[in-house]
Amino acid sequence: MLIVLMLSARLLQAQQNGIYSVQSYGAIGDAKTLATESIQRAIDECAKNGGGKVIVPPGEYLTGPLFLKSDITFEVFPGATLIFDDNIETNPIIDGRWEGIERKVYASLFTGHDLHNITITGRGTIEGQGKKWWEASEETKKIRKKNGIQEREPENPAGSPLKVPRPRLINLYNCTNVLISELKFLNSPAWTIHPVYCQNVNVDKITIIQPYESPNTDGINPESCKNVRITNCFVDVGDDCITLKSGYNEDGRRVGKACEDVVISNCTFAHGRSAIGIGSEMSGDVRNVTVSNCVFNGTLRGVRIKSGRGRGGVVENIRVNNIIMSNIRDAISIDMYYGKKDTGRYEVTVKTPFFKNIHLDNITAINVTNAGNIFGLPEAPVENFSITNSNFESVNGFDIKYVDELDVRDVKIKNQKNGPLNMSFSTNVGIDNFGATPPSVEIPAIALRNCNDVLVHSCKVPGDLKTFLSAKDSKEITVEHNWLKKDQVSIE
Repeated sequence: MLIVLMLSARLLQAQQNGIYSVQSYGAIGDAKTLATESIQRAIDECAKNGGGKVIVPPGEYLTGPLFLKSDITFEVFPGATLIFDDNIETNPIIDGRWEGIERKVYASLFTGHDLHNITITGRGTIEGQGKKWWEASEETKKIRKKNGIQEREPENPAGSPLKVPRPRLINLYNCTNVLISELKFLNSPAWTIHPVYCQNVNVDKITIIQPYESPNTDGINPESCKNVRITNCFVDVGDDCITLKSGYNEDGRRVGKACEDVVISNCTFAHGRSAIGIGSEMSGDVRNVTVSNCVFNGTLRGVRIKSGRGRGGVVENIRVNNIIMSNIRDAISIDMYYGKKDTGRYEVTVKTPFFKNIHLDNITAINVTNAGNIFGLPEAPVENFSITNSNFESVNGFDIKYVDELDVRDVKIKNQKNGPLNMSFSTNVGIDNFGATPPSVEIPAIALRNCNDVLVHSCKVPGDLKTFLSAKDSKEITVEHNWLKKDQVSIE
């Protein structure tokens, strides 16, 4: 009787203070006793009493999926670790979205639907125990391939280790006023933080670390969200560090919710397939995005915007400013041929993607393989694209195709192979105060092919360069006020 009274007193005090310790509900932090029910009771009791804070004291707590409620702060204390139970068989299956398609998915460590005022915070650690999930995913891919089933098709064949797509560590749907801060996330089964259809999302001061070889372990993937701020984070993962998405092909167009009004700033990215990605699932549109004051060191790509025929949707109004990149393969990758490399001209339909108003400024890229690849479609060129006030030290320079309204201004390129600036099938081009050091005096600094309406102004290159500008099958080329010799311009 005394024990019951003491427990009741502790619970009453917690409720009165608006603070609910998971230990008061029976959670044991010994890394082996499953605490799912105890932690969920603390969440439910907190919500039942109008909201408050659920706390996880120091210790290691093994838990399955937790379902959040509105008006709750969930805080993991310093010295505390939540360990996600990796028992695939006992993980519940719920409604969700994965790779841009609404479908059934495994419940995540933190799952929430239709909530408001949600905070997940603390200086503790979230351990995802992803290894078993990664292995199951690879085995499932082999079985799907053997049965001729595409990866994005919802159903897995009989015998697959996974019935549906893997859980994330945080997966929220249609939630408003979300704060995720300060925590360290390790070894997520799949994408780490995945808000979908959410508004007013703030991700601040978090650390995400996954093995580089782990499959689909993206860092932060807002999908069809509005008013998102991602600030002061460190991300080192096995796939994209941050990617903005808005649905896949027909299903994405059916839902029709854009990912928009996004700010990414003061972050550091190491490893990962891309530091900042947009797409390839962007069928509901992505717009109004700023990326500033970030460091990329060791990612495969720096800024990557990708799509392909069949997606539809528009990516527009993108600003990237004050970025340091190093040890990267592709500094800038704008690719509208993702998945298919057919370069023929197609009819414009609802399935045609469009990229518009993309501007990069104050970029310093050192020790990169490719300064940039910007590839529009013949039927849908990239529209209004600029690179300004930037320096690139690379193996290869820029390769640009199918861009309408292109501005290259105050840009310096020092590269080791091929030409610094190669451009084809582009119109309304301005090249101003461009400086280049080609790898050989035989290689032109600027090479144009099938380009129209080009102004080259105020440029300066090494005096011993044989050809500064080479233009073939191009029209309306104006070259003025440059520091050049007469024979350094060749227009055929």
